[in-house]
Amino acid sequence: MNIIFVKHGELYSSDHVNLLYNKLSIYYPSAIFWCYTENPYNICSEVNIIPVLIKPTLKKWWNKLALFSNDMPFKGECLFFDLDMEIISDPSSFITDYTKLTIINAYYKNELCFEHHAYNVKINSSIIAWTHGGQQHIWDKFLINKDYYMRKYAGIDRFLVHENIMINTFKDGIVNSVANKLYENAPVNMYNGISYSL
Repeated sequence: MNIIFVKHGELYSSDHVNLLYNKLSIYYPSAIFWCYTENPYNICSEVNIIPVLIKPTLKKWWNKLALFSNDMPFKGECLFFDLDMEIISDPSSFITDYTKLTIINAYYKNELCFEHHAYNVKINSSIIAWTHGGQQHIWDKFLINKDYYMRKYAGIDRFLVHENIMINTFKDGIVNSVANKLYENAPVNMYNGISYSL
């Protein structure tokens, strides 16, 4: 079992990584922890560092796609968390299948009406489960025309859906969106970029 974070740029600090490690290691004591980052300063020593690729140069959330590359050092089951997630309790009962690429169903978008030209989607990749070695095709597809995709889509969620990548979603209730409360007993609070106190 691998639990993986991505820290790129200045929006989140090593404190966010360390807090997630401290919380998740309670529920996943045998997991190997990783952080894909260009700046490992002050990240706790229990988290293995994967240096960000020099090429291709990617910004922000696009670095998450590199986790699907077969060149990553981890093996087996993988579980990714964005750094703006607050672990309240054990999420493992919602995360049971690693054979398929699985992400969050964005329940808070169900009643919204989307304009097709905006490529909006009703998923959220703040938590991702997969098995390493089975998703290389996503990374390959992105690399073929990465500049086009980064201009076309405002994030990897839109890329996954509109480029017809096969995805599953976790059972509703794994996260509570802090800005759109519903599942207040969810094991994970999702802040969607809203700042929160550590």
